[in-house]
Amino acid sequence: MKNKIIGGILGILGLVFTSIGVINLKDSLPKSKTKQYRNRSLKRPLYITYHHTASEGQTINQIAKGHLGRGFPEIGYCFAIGWDGKIYQLNDINEVTWHDSGHNTNSIGIVFVGNYHEKELPEAALRSAKRLQDSLSTYLNIIGVRYHRQTSPTACPGKYAIKKIQPLLR
Repeated sequence: MKNKIIGGILGILGLVFTSIGVINLKDSLPKSKTKQYRNRSLKRPLYITYHHTASEGQTINQIAKGHLGRGFPEIGYCFAIGWDGKIYQLNDINEVTWHDSGHNTNSIGIVFVGNYHEKELPEAALRSAKRLQDSLSTYLNIIGVRYHRQTSPTACPGKYAIKKIQPLLR
């Protein structure tokens, strides 16, 4: 029964993601041959945690390879948002990805691609973050939205992103 419920939620969200233009990269990114993320219940209270890649010109595929090099099973986020506002799904939301040490079990990681400690977060990326956040909040028990810096000693997601995403926090 539990698997049917999770499958149903994932199916509904898959349709919602398609309707808002999410590009599915889950099966095209490199993965560990020996490790995998564990699953979580989608009924549990969850947070959304925003990050940035703190890089310039790096592709999502390169970021995934970097995470594998650090011992991750796969890329450490569920979603990425490009500077142009394109949204990419990187992992299933029921997977406990490694993006916020000590807070992964109850958090869905969304990463902005780019270094937003050095430049402004584009409006297109901000609009897409709001659209994705609203979609997740409609179907999941999202109890809060935060940025990585609020849970770990880091500048992530960068001072310019923090300024822009402040209204999205709750």
